[in-house]
Amino acid sequence: LRVHYVPDRFFVAYEVDWKKYCKGLLLDGCTSAYIGGAKQHVPMTGLPDKKDGVLVYENDEIGFTLLNKPGGMPTNSTKTNHAEDVASMYAAALKERHGDKSTKHISIPLRAETEMHGLLLVSTKREFCSYINEQLQSARSNDLLDENLGVAKTYKCLVCIKKPSDIDRIEKLMNRDLTHWVNVKSACPKTFTRTKPTTTNPKLGDWQKCVMRITSIGDEKFRAACVSSKYNDSNDYTLAHRLWDPRMEMPAEDLGVSYVMQIDVQLLTAKPHQIRGQLAALGCPIVGDVAYGGGSCVMRMHHHMWQRMAVQLCHLEFIMPEWNEDKTALVKTDKKCNFHLNTAWWTEYLNDYERSI
Repeated sequence: LRVHYVPDRFFVAYEVDWKKYCKGLLLDGCTSAYIGGAKQHVPMTGLPDKKDGVLVYENDEIGFTLLNKPGGMPTNSTKTNHAEDVASMYAAALKERHGDKSTKHISIPLRAETEMHGLLLVSTKREFCSYINEQLQSARSNDLLDENLGVAKTYKCLVCIKKPSDIDRIEKLMNRDLTHWVNVKSACPKTFTRTKPTTTNPKLGDWQKCVMRITSIGDEKFRAACVSSKYNDSNDYTLAHRLWDPRMEMPAEDLGVSYVMQIDVQLLTAKPHQIRGQLAALGCPIVGDVAYGGGSCVMRMHHHMWQRMAVQLCHLEFIMPEWNEDKTALVKTDKKCNFHLNTAWWTEYLNDYERSI
């Protein structure tokens, strides 16, 4: 028997309703779910109440669910906490809804880091988990992930900009394949280099290739938002205080950050810490990414505190399967599943900034 006197706690797990659908599905342009080009609708029994829900789409026949994962909690149980994670919370919600008839299989084929927000694919049948893993293996065997072969993912990030010239520099990198090399077995923060090192550590293995593509910068009205203090005193409450910590006097200046910019990133390979490390290597770490130079974003609510990072899986696409004739395995169809989140936790802050300028 192992007793943990100070276990890891993830209080954000209780800020959402794991039995209800996202409020964004009820608002045009916020959250969407399309299967074979047809928009999916929220069932009346799944409408959210006081708390926002996490469900985006459920398919009991095929055996998968799309969740809008809150940042600040792991996808699976940790060494000291076997209850406050995505898999455990969703399994408990299913058991509460369906009783003993609820599924015994809950797995997450596409895992996300604890701080990451956004779309998360959960398998409720072993056959679907096997199907998705086959699609991923097929894509990885082609070196770069291909949306026609496996799963296509796009991330929305809010990044730190230190100099105004960096805005134009990053914009020139749009729609280009950006390549770095990383030793995936090294400790965090991992080192990402532009060229492959000639020497390797036998204990850590060889360096692996990372490729990503910046697909969008800024929004329709402005490219970047200024986070510098205006009056240089304790009464100056800026966008920076809302992003990092309201108790800090000059949070952006302490980090050497002048602007923040929202970008969309598509990963063409799948490596640990890839999106965080590659953006940091480009000189624009993600807001809230302490390990890679983005500062600490602290969220306080109901006498609890947790860290959050400005990165969200905003678009997920894969080929919809169907059962074969024997009902023993899932096979491809010509339909595609498209799920999209158009807003993130920092969207409200940027909208308020826009109204103030």
